[in-house]
Amino acid sequence: MSTKTAEDLVNSPIVQKYIEAIDTDAEAALDLAKSVTGSATAKLYSSSTLSAYKADATRLDNCWGDFNAAWNKVVFGRAKDSKEIIKTYSKYVLALEVLEQSNTKHEAMMSAGFALLVAALLDLLLRWIKGLKTRLKALEKELKAIQALLKKAKKDVTGAKAQLALNVVVTGISFCLGPVGWGARIGVAVGGIVTHVVIDAALGPSQGSALGTVNTAAGESVELVDKLASGSKKMAGAAAAAVTLGMDLGEIGQAEKIVKDVQKRLKVAAAEYESLIRDSRKWNGQIGKTKKQYDAALKAYEAAAKKFKSSQRKREGLLKEFKQWK
Repeated sequence: MSTKTAEDLVNSPIVQKYIEAIDTDAEAALDLAKSVTGSATAKLYSSSTLSAYKADATRLDNCWGDFNAAWNKVVFGRAKDSKEIIKTYSKYVLALEVLEQSNTKHEAMMSAGFALLVAALLDLLLRWIKGLKTRLKALEKELKAIQALLKKAKKDVTGAKAQLALNVVVTGISFCLGPVGWGARIGVAVGGIVTHVVIDAALGPSQGSALGTVNTAAGESVELVDKLASGSKKMAGAAAAAVTLGMDLGEIGQAEKIVKDVQKRLKVAAAEYESLIRDSRKWNGQIGKTKKQYDAALKAYEAAAKKFKSSQRKREGLLKEFKQWK
C-alpha cells in the first residue's frame, strides 16, 4: 500500500461514514451488555453463562482496540499494506456480531422477565414439595397405623352393625391411602434444580430436561389436588363410621379400647386430610398462576431472541473499501 492510497483510504467520506456507523454499533453493543450483566436478571445466571456473556463483550472491546491500532498505522502512514487492517477488521466485525446476537437473547430474557419468574416458580414448587409432601408422608404413616389397629379390632368386633361400620372405615382409609401415598412419593427432583439451571436450558440451543422437570412438577401439583379431592367423601365417611362404630359397646366387645383410639386418631387424620386439600388447592392456584406467567415469558423471550439481524451489508461494504487498497 503506497502513502497516496493510504491517504485516500483514511480520507474517503464513504470509509469514514462506514467506520462511524460500525463504531456506533460496537459502542451500543458494549453498553447494552454492561446494562444486562449488571441487572437483577444476570444475578440469577450461572457463573459459566455470565462469564461466557462477559467474554463476548471483552472480545469485542479487544478486537475493536486492535482494529483502531491498525487503522492508526494507516492514518500515520506506517502501514505497508492492507493485510493487518483487513485481518483486524474481520475479527472486529465477527466479535461485534457475536455480542449483538448474545445481547438479543439476554435482553429478550430480561425484557420478558423470564429469569425472575423462574425463581418465583421454583420457590413455589420447592415449598410445595417440602411442605405438603412432608405432611402427606406423615398422614400416610398415620393412616397405615390406623389401618393396622382396625385389623386387630376386626377379630373382636362381633355385631353386624359394628362390622358394617368397621368395613366402611377400612374401605375409606384404603381408598384415601392411594392419593396420599402417591403425593408422598411424587418423584420430581425439583430440589436439584436451581434457577440458573433452568435459565441455562432456556438460553441454550435446546430447552433440555430442566424445563421439562419444572413443567412436570407444576403438572403434578394439579394432579395432587384432583387425587386428594377424589378421596374427600371417603375420608369423611370413614370418620363418621368410626363414630358409629363406638356407639354400641356390646357389639365391639374387646375392641373397645382400639375403637376409641381409632376414633380419636381418625378424627385428627380426617381434619389433616381436608386441610391438605385446602392447602394444595391454594398452592396449586399460586403455582398455576406463576406457571402461566412463566410460559408466557418464555414464549416472549424465544420470539424476541429470534429477531437478531446483523448490519451485514454495511459491514461488508467497508471490507470491500479496504480491499481496494491491496
